[in-house]
Amino acid sequence: MTVRILPSGPRARLVEHDDPAGYAAGLHTAAADGAIHGLVDTIPAERTVLLRFEDTPPPDAILASIEPRTSLAGRTDIIEIPVVYDGEDLESIARTCGMGVEDVISLHSAPTYLVAFCGFAPGFAYLTGTDRRLHLPRRDTPRTRVPAGAVAIAAGYSAVYPLSSPGGWHLLGRTDEPIFDPTREEPALLHPGMRVRFIPSRSGAMPPVASSAPSREATDDPAFEVLHPGPLTLLQDLGRPGHGSIAVGESGAFDRGALRLANRIAGNPETAAGLEALGGGLTLRALRHGVVVVTGATGPLSVDGTPADRCTPLRLAPGHVVTLGQPVTGVRSIVAVRGGIEGPRVLGSLATDTLAGLGPQRIASGSLLSVGDARGDINVDHVPTSNPPSSITLRLHPGPRYEWLTASARTLLAEGVFTVGVDSDRIGVRLDGPRLDLREARPLASEGVVRGAVQVPPDGRPVVLGPDHPVTGGYPVVAVVEQVDALAQAAPGVPVRFTLVGW
Repeated sequence: MTVRILPSGPRARLVEHDDPAGYAAGLHTAAADGAIHGLVDTIPAERTVLLRFEDTPPPDAILASIEPRTSLAGRTDIIEIPVVYDGEDLESIARTCGMGVEDVISLHSAPTYLVAFCGFAPGFAYLTGTDRRLHLPRRDTPRTRVPAGAVAIAAGYSAVYPLSSPGGWHLLGRTDEPIFDPTREEPALLHPGMRVRFIPSRSGAMPPVASSAPSREATDDPAFEVLHPGPLTLLQDLGRPGHGSIAVGESGAFDRGALRLANRIAGNPETAAGLEALGGGLTLRALRHGVVVVTGATGPLSVDGTPADRCTPLRLAPGHVVTLGQPVTGVRSIVAVRGGIEGPRVLGSLATDTLAGLGPQRIASGSLLSVGDARGDINVDHVPTSNPPSSITLRLHPGPRYEWLTASARTLLAEGVFTVGVDSDRIGVRLDGPRLDLREARPLASEGVVRGAVQVPPDGRPVVLGPDHPVTGGYPVVAVVEQVDALAQAAPGVPVRFTLVGW
């Protein structure tokens, strides 16, 4: 048995293991027995398991000593999924594999599959056991939309698309079995270690897609009305950690420090939900008495046209209108309201995940915001803060694939100057500047990634993953940024430098 422990920033480790699903199961057993402390999430992948901790991970020797649990992979119960084999790629698959359509159906429905890991999208399970005669690479041109319930094969795996999404797999058929439904107590049907059978069916209908976004009108006693949302305003809290094994990311506020500060000033728990507003233009009207606090970016702020201070509790009466102007420094403002914004939660959180499509819809004109009961006291009148800097220097920790960097690339990381790219968002911040070369361009099996991970794609242009990143990725993670909050406020063109820590 081969076990290798690799760093993935200051609070995570990537474990290479011969039996990733069994190791992950054994880890949870060890954590339940008190042998592992502070474990936040585990993300099994094809050859690795990512471990995220609240703070400093345990010593590598302890992590390497975890014994895999084979009982999960060897469980006797089997999930049966009925499939109508009428996919639009079925005939082309048969031609490519040199057999008839009925042969393809027989080969695909014969095995008992094993859920190796989940990734790509919430509930998307990679199933091993596909007959080698059906092993095909991904399509040269991915589809822009694959419907929920589509049964597909690619790269030696079988899968069922849980939600409608883009995809490059070959479509065999469809099922009406709900693979992922965030409104269920257990949202994902398939988990690593489960066994699956596909049962041919002659008829069936595509499943209704469960909505993960509560209606913006679903509030009984609104406290605020959104008159204008600005370019992009989202409801955010500190996210939904702990669901990485079913490919649900943490998401949450990009600038977590700004959200925590706004909630503290408003007398809320730091975990309360607020608004994350990109750029200027967000305009709110109070429908009853309340308190609003704005943090994050700096710039004009007004109540009924009168200038007001950020980082200050603003007491509002019914009819008062709060307007955020265009930021002078920084790009994202956080708006907290006393009592915290309330609404239907998805997996325990009100965070909007822009990649996975989980959580509330983006805030629109006419959105009504409900507020919870105030539980704390307002003890401050104002908190002085410094403006986001015109350039930023970030602490950079080694990633699991830092040895893939050439010597010159490591020098560029330590001494080079990058700039924030215009095509940056909550999924990832792209950096322009020096090209980071890798020692070799060999393929990498998808593996778990963390917020702040620095991925290097083939073009050598690094990407720092943001809060809405996918839970797994196929580009090498060479480093991990410690202060992701700073990048949340970095506008395109802002210079970025790195200080290497622990290299």
